[in-house]
Amino acid sequence: MQEQLLQIPFYSDWKFWSFAVALTALVLSQLPPLHILFRRVKLDAEVYSQIYITHKLGNPNAQLHLIFSNTGGGELRVRNIELKFSKSDGDEFTLPAKNYLQLPSDKETVLFTSFKLKPGEEWAHIVNFLNFFSRKEDKEYRQMESNLRQDILAKLGSSADKNEIVSAEDDNVTPLIEFFQKKFKWGHGEYNITLQVQTEPPNAIQDKHFRITLFESDSNELDGYKNDYKYGLGVSLNSDKHTGLLISLSEA
Repeated sequence: MQEQLLQIPFYSDWKFWSFAVALTALVLSQLPPLHILFRRVKLDAEVYSQIYITHKLGNPNAQLHLIFSNTGGGELRVRNIELKFSKSDGDEFTLPAKNYLQLPSDKETVLFTSFKLKPGEEWAHIVNFLNFFSRKEDKEYRQMESNLRQDILAKLGSSADKNEIVSAEDDNVTPLIEFFQKKFKWGHGEYNITLQVQTEPPNAIQDKHFRITLFESDSNELDGYKNDYKYGLGVSLNSDKHTGLLISLSEA
């Protein structure tokens, strides 16, 4: 009986409560603040004020510096990014994100794949948006490129100057020009651009809308690349003249 009276309930022991408080503090220190936990999942996007545009045999390419920030209360995944272009004359086309530069100084790109962002994390890269040729188009392009290269090499023959500029025959140039004309999208005019981001969970970010203007001089510069195809430039050889254009981007 006396032993029973001397037993102290655990909840009356100050050591127990000291341990419980310390354990609770440790657990809470590993969690985000409550005001973050109760936020909805949200992704913010910042876009650089200029967009770079060019093309490969008329097939449009675009490059944009994007910064994604998870400002919500839970982890999210970015699955896909697209730029949808709507021209003032009604023409529309969409360019998906295909690769990106890990660092602005990098020469080689990294394949774009889905990625996760925890609350407070950020993803900032220069992203390339483009449609690869279809299998049929790629086969057609490779054959045209091969015909053009062989034509030019045959004309060079045993010339010691491999930097000599020679012009291929029209039969090997005309198919490239026709291919270009079917694919070219950068006519002059106003373009509305929609940045569409697919996330998981869905709807973590709303579409963002922008606007660019291509002047006739801009379009003519990009269109003029086709005049160098007869020399192999822009087809089998890179050209320093085919640098693309930086166009001012404004929110719509």
